[in-house]
Amino acid sequence: MAGSNITLKQLSSILGVSISTISKALNDSHEISDATKKRIVESAKLHNYQPNKIAVGLKSGKTNTIAVVIPSVQNSFFARALYGIESMISDTNYNIIVCLTKESHAKEVETFNMLSNGVVDGFIVAVSEETQSLQDYDHFYNVIENGKSVVMFDRVIEAVDCGKVTTNDFTALSEATQKLIESDRKQIILLSTIHKLNVGKQRAQGYVRAMEASGLTPVLLESTDKLAGSVMADYLKSNPVDAIMALDTDASLAALKAVKLSGKKIPQDIAVIGYVSERMAHNLTPELTTINQHSYTIGNSAATMMVESLRTKSSEVKQVVISSTLSVRDSS
Repeated sequence: MAGSNITLKQLSSILGVSISTISKALNDSHEISDATKKRIVESAKLHNYQPNKIAVGLKSGKTNTIAVVIPSVQNSFFARALYGIESMISDTNYNIIVCLTKESHAKEVETFNMLSNGVVDGFIVAVSEETQSLQDYDHFYNVIENGKSVVMFDRVIEAVDCGKVTTNDFTALSEATQKLIESDRKQIILLSTIHKLNVGKQRAQGYVRAMEASGLTPVLLESTDKLAGSVMADYLKSNPVDAIMALDTDASLAALKAVKLSGKKIPQDIAVIGYVSERMAHNLTPELTTINQHSYTIGNSAATMMVESLRTKSSEVKQVVISSTLSVRDSS
């Protein structure tokens, strides 16, 4: 039977000992003699015996598996954050399960319910847009009450008492807007397709604070990803604009396209600052000035916080803020 996987029952038959004895020996129980342990371990290796991890987890209450629950992997921010999570976890004895909510509250709740009953030890999560909109957080409260560790990143819920890794969205937008003002831009427009998200609200508040502090009138254009381009184009037709703050990838691409179609030049007539990946920023014409959130670091920090929580079994709630940086390129 060497070379093929066998069951615990089959191994018990081969060795002539009980299933209980084998289980105890493989878990290094003091109840089993060293000689018996050695014989059982060597036989298990010879016959490629692999314990059922889920069954072991259900029995011990620990699976060494972490769920990563995110809206999408098509979004470059989440793809890069996931890479940061995986890079950290790969150096530990933990595994990850990746689940996509597609911005659905129902899907997020379903995922938590499915995985909370002994399948995973904790959840690393970026909250879905619909969950934030509905403000229904019972699934988070339930898993935390049942002893599961939860770490939120980027999209967090202040009302939920758990680990959080965020960026300084308010400050980053305030400082970027101030730089535009200092370069003699006065008619600065904000374009957003993430106004329903907490991160979008914080960024908008930072922009408003900088504008009002300089005695300027803030103008917020909020739209869906599909309509952002036409909303921006319509505004440019009848209003003076000398700079655009775009709060997300869809808004950034829409702003660049709308300005080009208007016949205006970037950055001579209209400066643009946005949020896209570093790779995309370099491939745009002109190269886009961006606010870099350091998504890899955010993901890596969230994974580090989760592993520390699981290993120490600490109830201490930690919060980490990763500072965004402005990468100045040709568009501003």
